[in-house]
Amino acid sequence: GDGRTKDTAAIQAAIDAAAQHGGGTVRIAPGRYLCGALHLRSHLTLHLDSGATLLMSRDKADFDPYEKLSYDSHSDAETTDFHFALVAAQDVEDIAIEGHGVIDGNRTARGGPKPIALKNCRSITIRDVTVQNAPNYSVSLLGCEQLNIDGVTVLNGYADGIDPDCCRFVRIANCSVDSFDDAICLKSSPALGSPHPTEYVTVSNCLLRSDCNFFKMGTESSGAFRRIAMSNCTMSRRVDAKARDRDLGGIAIESVDGAKVDGIVVSNVTMEDVVCPIFIRLGNRGRGLHPPIPGPLQNVSITNVVAV
Repeated sequence: GDGRTKDTAAIQAAIDAAAQHGGGTVRIAPGRYLCGALHLRSHLTLHLDSGATLLMSRDKADFDPYEKLSYDSHSDAETTDFHFALVAAQDVEDIAIEGHGVIDGNRTARGGPKPIALKNCRSITIRDVTVQNAPNYSVSLLGCEQLNIDGVTVLNGYADGIDPDCCRFVRIANCSVDSFDDAICLKSSPALGSPHPTEYVTVSNCLLRSDCNFFKMGTESSGAFRRIAMSNCTMSRRVDAKARDRDLGGIAIESVDGAKVDGIVVSNVTMEDVVCPIFIRLGNRGRGLHPPIPGPLQNVSITNVVAV
């Protein structure tokens, strides 16, 4: 906890010991814990006390290598990979990352491990933690179900903020996201090897700041986007001089890889200094499709939007 000694082995030992006893809570006391890859186990809570910081190591060797998939994901490594990460889990259930502590990406530019990367997991809670200085997607989720993301703060993210990809039954509430790239970005990529939907999602009571898109579906859009509700959110531009010509879409709903978009409700949104408050695109890029065939985009309701 001195910010210099690598604490990866000690924290992982505590996680594994709890798992061997059927689960429990691993509590991180105040301090700065320099770490590489940590692997969560089922029925486990990682609790970061106020004043506790998980500090991402700058040594690439402290992390698992990128995944080698047996199929073409048709996506870049940021979207596809869930091994090169600080707090990672795959094929586990009943896990939580919580507390008023900090997960610090310890970087000054994009390019590096994901702070939180969860793949094919069920019953997940991420609550109250702050993720800052992330060189990759701050909270990255693929093929997960029953997600509760509440009170999370993303500060100075160099990539996307919160990205559920091919996820179901997702609740994102009371979060504050400040990121260079998309703040909250729903994806339905082919990263699992075949199209899967992102569906049954609510996003509410969030403060979003970005140099790109604020609430977005796509452009990774091979599976469907269905039954998604977003409400009571505010959006404001970060005004990064390098980003003046970026997308800067407030509400961006995009299907370009064959995804079916059906049943989207957006209401009670206020935004400031956004180039394109409402952007909806049905395209036919057709990534991973032979031949490319556009999907339908239907049953979209957008009400009570104030854009200045």
